[in-house]
Amino acid sequence: MWKFVQGLATNRLTQALAGTAAAATLMVAGVSTADAQVTHQQSGDSDYHVVAQGDTMWDLSGRYYGDSYEWPRMWSYNAHITNPHWIYPGDIVYLRDDAGGSGAAQPGQQQANNNQAGAGEPMPQGMYLPLGGYITKDEVQYVGRIVASRKEANMLAEHDTAWVGWGEGAYSDAEKEEIEKEERETIANPGEVQKGDRFAVVREVGTLTNDDGEVIAHKYVVLGGVVVTKVSGTDEEGNKKYYDEVKVTQSWQEIYRGDLLIPYERQLKVVKQSKAETDEVAKVIDTLQPGNMFGEHSYVFLDKGAADGVRMGNRFFAYQRYEGIHLGVDRPLDKKVPWTRVGQLLVLDVREHYSTALVIDSKRELIIGDRLEMYNGY
Repeated sequence: MWKFVQGLATNRLTQALAGTAAAATLMVAGVSTADAQVTHQQSGDSDYHVVAQGDTMWDLSGRYYGDSYEWPRMWSYNAHITNPHWIYPGDIVYLRDDAGGSGAAQPGQQQANNNQAGAGEPMPQGMYLPLGGYITKDEVQYVGRIVASRKEANMLAEHDTAWVGWGEGAYSDAEKEEIEKEERETIANPGEVQKGDRFAVVREVGTLTNDDGEVIAHKYVVLGGVVVTKVSGTDEEGNKKYYDEVKVTQSWQEIYRGDLLIPYERQLKVVKQSKAETDEVAKVIDTLQPGNMFGEHSYVFLDKGAADGVRMGNRFFAYQRYEGIHLGVDRPLDKKVPWTRVGQLLVLDVREHYSTALVIDSKRELIIGDRLEMYNGY
C-alpha cells in the first residue's frame, strides 16, 4: 500500500497545468482541419511581437510561422506566459528560442539547444508540455540555495533578482548558528559557476512510504528557473566574497528564500506519442495536484519507469473494477466483476523507477491506485 505525505500545492500551478493539458489533449484527439489557417508570412527580422487587441497565439503562429498549428512551438519560447489562451495587449511574445532566454538549456549548452528555426532547420515535432514535478527514488542533489533578495516581499517571480549561495556557502553564518547541521539540506559544490549558467528551482513537497513506514520515493515540484547574472570574486582562501546574483527567468509557482537549486533540466517537454516496446502493468501512486480523485488534464505519477521499459510518449490505459451504486454494505467488491477501461494516460517524463503522465481521456473519476496497462506495439 502506498502512502503519501503531502507538502504544499498552489492554485497557480493547477490552473497553468490545466490550461496546458487542455490544449495538449485537443492535439492528441485531433483538431478539425476545416479550421481556417492564416498564411501571412513574417516580415522583417524582429524576434518578438507586441500583442495587440484581438491577437491570439493561433493567429500569430499562422502569421509568423505560416502554420497556426505551430502555436505550441511559439508558447515554448515564452515561459512567462502561463496559459496560451491568456495574452493581453502590450505583452511581449518571443518568436525564437534565443529571443527571451526562457527556453533554457543546461549550463554550457545553451547554444547547442537553441531553436534553429531561423537557420532553416525544423523544430522538434510534438506537444510542448510543462513537467511541473516528478518523483524519484533517491533525493535529488542540490547545488545551491536562494539566500536573500533585494525585493521587499516574501515571494519571488519572473524578472526578480536574488542572491544564491553554493555548496557550503548555501547557508549564511547566522543560519548556520540557528539551524542544526543535521536539519540543513545537503548541498553539493557545483564547481565553477559562470555568468549565464542556468539552474532549476525545486522544492520537496512530500514522500511516499511503504507499509512499514519507510520512505521509498521523494516528490518534487519545479518552481521555476534562474540564470546567473553576476559572479562574485573569491578571497585568499578561495571562498566567495559575496553571494552570486541570479535572475528568475521562469516561475511556475511562487519562489521563496530558502528554495533550492539543481542543475537545469528543461521543464517544457517535447512529447510525441511512441509505440510501446513491451507489455507492462502499472498503477497510479500519486498526483501532482492535491486530491485523491482526478480526470482529464491531471498530472499523475506511475510506479514504473525506464527500468521497466517505459519511455516518453508511451500510453497506458486505466482500468477500474466497480459497482455502479453503493449497496450500503461494508464488504469487498466481488472479484467476478470484470475490469472496465476508464481512461488513457500519456507519459511525459521517465525516471529510472517512476514516470509522470498526463490524463488525456477519462470516462469517470480516476483514483490513486488505479490499474494501468501498456501494450506492446501501441
